[in-house]
Amino acid sequence: MESSIPNPSVAAELPIAECAQAIASAVAEHPVTLVVGATGSGKSTQLAKICLGAGRGADAMIGHTQPRRIAARSVAARIASELGTEPGRLVGYQVRFQRQTARSTRIKLMTDGILLAEIQSDRDLRAYDTLIIDEAHERTLNVDFVLGYLRQLVRRRSDLRVVVASATLEVEKLRAFFDRAPVIEVEGRTHPIEIRYRPGEEGDDVPEKVAGALGELRDEPGDVLVFLSGERE
Repeated sequence: MESSIPNPSVAAELPIAECAQAIASAVAEHPVTLVVGATGSGKSTQLAKICLGAGRGADAMIGHTQPRRIAARSVAARIASELGTEPGRLVGYQVRFQRQTARSTRIKLMTDGILLAEIQSDRDLRAYDTLIIDEAHERTLNVDFVLGYLRQLVRRRSDLRVVVASATLEVEKLRAFFDRAPVIEVEGRTHPIEIRYRPGEEGDDVPEKVAGALGELRDEPGDVLVFLSGERE
């Protein structure tokens, strides 16, 4: 581990920025903190930075789980970019068959399955001083196993901090499960939506239709996310 710990700033334009101090205080004072925030609130990209800025990650890593490999890689890349570095250094990731970490890594993105596998060789998860379990509302078997294990682990490790983050949570049930853990709610944000319908016929070439629709947006600012029916399209 490098001796110096960066003091990252939270993206002010994201709703979670208003709750950053409350989250940092809860993490410092409680073994488990629940963060509930709508999609777009900034949970996935800012929570690890908030923990890092609060002094976590000094003696061990901040582990941050995602349910999918592509999410683990993309979130790692985003956090690394915001911290002015490249994935595999200060911010690393590990998914099945792929790992980019270094001795200097302080924030490690990974899938829930990777964290479960690490328990076999490190039962107390000493590689981490903080664990962020993201997208907990998906309630996969992996997430349920991880939450159950961490409930026991925080009773053995007084230094460990756990943050459970989700867009939606059965808050009262989870609070009871984690001995009345504090809950911090982060507001989301909405954007105006305009629907433009392009009629099609059977046999139409879908990629050509998409290209035509994107052509109409050529002079408008912003990025584009396209949902298609399969990998081939």
